Amino acid sequence: MAFLQETPRSLRAYLILVGILGTVAQLGGALSPESRPVGRLLSLIGIAIAVAYAWLGFSFKSLITSAPRRIEQVLIAGAVYSIALAVIVVVVYPSSEEATAALARAAVGLVITLYLLKNVRRLAREAQTTPVA
Repeated sequence: MAFLQETPRSLRAYLILVGILGTVAQLGGALSPESRPVGRLLSLIGIAIAVAYAWLGFSFKSLITSAPRRIEQVLIAGAVYSIALAVIVVVVYPSSEEATAALARAAVGLVITLYLLKNVRRLAREAQTTPVA
């Protein structure tokens, strides 16, 4: 299915966009006066992951050839964070709309992460087999 294959440029743009938007979104939770310490901590972890996504995007060209495993590790950390956040919400609010929404976000995030991992691995293989001019 060639139409579902990301290019280095599109993957780079996605990582930068998600990194910037994620950082802005998580800043709201971290700086909110209504935030409890656990919520603030989770937001700070989210900021770290979002900044890592942006960093991956900005340094994607060099990382895909020299350290593709680093890209995979950050993507996996993002997926684990999404799943952990969903579990926490389900434990705290077991029968609420927040729990359903958190599970849906985690599922979508996991599917997107698996898709990105597949494409990062493909691009890394292509980068290694392509002769440098």
